[in-house]
Amino acid sequence: MSAADAPALRAVRARLRHDKIERIVIVTVTLAAFLAAWEIAGRLTNPLFFAPVSEVLVQFWKQLVDPNHSLLNGFIETLAILVPGFLIACILGIALGVLMGRSNLAFEILDPYVTIFYNTPRVALIPLLLLWLGVGDMLKIVIVILAAIFPVSVNVMAGIRDISAQFIEPARSMNASEGQLLRKVILPATFPYVMAGLKLGLGRALTTVIVAEFFVSLSGLGGILHAMSTTYQMAKMFAPAIILAAMGIAIDALLTYLERRVLHRYRA
Repeated sequence: MSAADAPALRAVRARLRHDKIERIVIVTVTLAAFLAAWEIAGRLTNPLFFAPVSEVLVQFWKQLVDPNHSLLNGFIETLAILVPGFLIACILGIALGVLMGRSNLAFEILDPYVTIFYNTPRVALIPLLLLWLGVGDMLKIVIVILAAIFPVSVNVMAGIRDISAQFIEPARSMNASEGQLLRKVILPATFPYVMAGLKLGLGRALTTVIVAEFFVSLSGLGGILHAMSTTYQMAKMFAPAIILAAMGIAIDALLTYLERRVLHRYRA
């Protein structure tokens, strides 16, 4: 780097720092305004229907340090359903998306059924699955799989079918096999689609695991939510909701981190 480039580099770094500080300030101000509005609304509302954020945080802390560990146990129970269900959905969804994206025959056969199940509410399938699988963790895992698999497969399929021929034809001209084409060309090019599908599937999985705990068996964080809502304990009801939000944010951040690392590796 020459001496003439140094001022430009310092200017770029200063602009990046300014943008970062601006984002932090915006997030801090909007969060403070949101919490203040929540607190005021909670003070002015009937406590049977809403609770101020200060009371929510107090009750959240009490449940965290509760000797019975009800909140922790509920979190572990929900995680034990969400993690295997979501992982299986990711694997099957990516495989299904690749199959439909690379095979016109598979696309013609499977696309109508994928479209039907993608748009079918999972709640409508619970009574049927109850008859087939009974009440238990297996049923809830299957419901999570059905919720997450189709957003993943649809995004992967769309990414593969949208790849321009300029990526594929040069590899074919060098006699690349289908496996090499898939590993070295198609999957790297469609990786942003894959990650977008995983994030969409995560949102559906989180929603559906709570619905499954409502309808199938009152367990996990969904069971705590149901118990607190039926007894009008609004402040306590927000505790599992906070855990769910934090869980979703953490997994989404992990997926974003993996996306950046993998894309950096391919670009390098």
